[in-house]
Amino acid sequence: MRFDLIPNFSPGETIAWDKSLHMMREQTGLAEQAGFTTAWFTEHHFAHNGYMNAPPNPIQMCTHMAARFDRIRVGTCPVVLPDWHPLRVAEDIAMLDNMSLGRVDFGVAKGINERATVQFNINADRRDNDKVMRLYLESLEVVLKAWTNEAFTHQGEFYQFPVPGWKETNRFFEPLDPRYHTGDGEYKAMYVHPRPYQQPHPPVWLMSNAPTVHRLAALQGQGVISMASAPGRTLACWEPYRAALSEAGDKNAGLGQGVGVCTAFYVGESMEEAENTVRPAINAYYEFLGGSRPAGEWTRRGYLDLDEQMSTVDEQDDWFDFLNKRGIIVVGSADYVIERFSQKQESIGLEHLVLMQQYTGVPYAKILASWDRLFEHVVPQFGTVAGSKH
Repeated sequence: MRFDLIPNFSPGETIAWDKSLHMMREQTGLAEQAGFTTAWFTEHHFAHNGYMNAPPNPIQMCTHMAARFDRIRVGTCPVVLPDWHPLRVAEDIAMLDNMSLGRVDFGVAKGINERATVQFNINADRRDNDKVMRLYLESLEVVLKAWTNEAFTHQGEFYQFPVPGWKETNRFFEPLDPRYHTGDGEYKAMYVHPRPYQQPHPPVWLMSNAPTVHRLAALQGQGVISMASAPGRTLACWEPYRAALSEAGDKNAGLGQGVGVCTAFYVGESMEEAENTVRPAINAYYEFLGGSRPAGEWTRRGYLDLDEQMSTVDEQDDWFDFLNKRGIIVVGSADYVIERFSQKQESIGLEHLVLMQQYTGVPYAKILASWDRLFEHVVPQFGTVAGSKH
């Protein structure tokens, strides 16, 4: 099993950032010792109430952690591409890849935060989903072309590189290289540096729960990490991914190949301690999520399995019980967590877990104790594949 983590960053609590950084370093170091493959870092902005006390810049966080640790890979989870200039992303990730000697996983997403996105890029307004999806895909195209073309050009709906009409005036570049300049000096192509350390570039991971995105990723040789969902919904993404891998030439692709699942977990001293610790936090967090999307995608109906109907019991359950019985969260004793992970491994081919404990109101000491139980009791039952890529 490939084990990754997203370090806890104490959502719901406004604490000093040096303390947050210390906590994330501590968890990353423990995960490296346990043989985890990648530590992933998120991107969140403008949470004035402290609810999402998370890093705003995942590339900067990855750079910090890569400098601190020698073996564990670092990943962006995600870079919200529509909110960034794609050439800056290409440069920064390639520089990080060289700094870390090839320990970078490049995770990207379209993004969901409607409040934040328009502050960075008016074209990234999530209220026009079709437009922002086009911007997202074009931005990823720019990054990949910048990494793989020595004479880079691009002309799309949102970006044109080089910007036309500029002529070289710096005599340092004379005689002008015809790959990059016309006879009269106009800039016609660009060299983006540095080149990535990994060839042809770092592994690309799309963050999505959409079957269409899974298929697109497989055809382009990219991985996908999705948020945990009911088994039928997961398979509805993974089966098109495997079929697309086969179309692309990998006839022996396995069901869980190239894909991972991000899962909220907690390993307690006992079933009772685990449930008592995490139940209030799960209820608060998913109530927050349910109210954060105007279209209601994250209400309870959005977590039902395919062809599943809401029952009276579902309506009466709290969020914890509703999610737990569908395997969307994994909370319990070490034996229980082992059983649930094994069940997913056998039933859907799960081989890549990204684990997180973003629990409001749970003391950090309990978060660390849960990690320790996971490392000591759960991970050894599966083995790790440290250093692997998709």
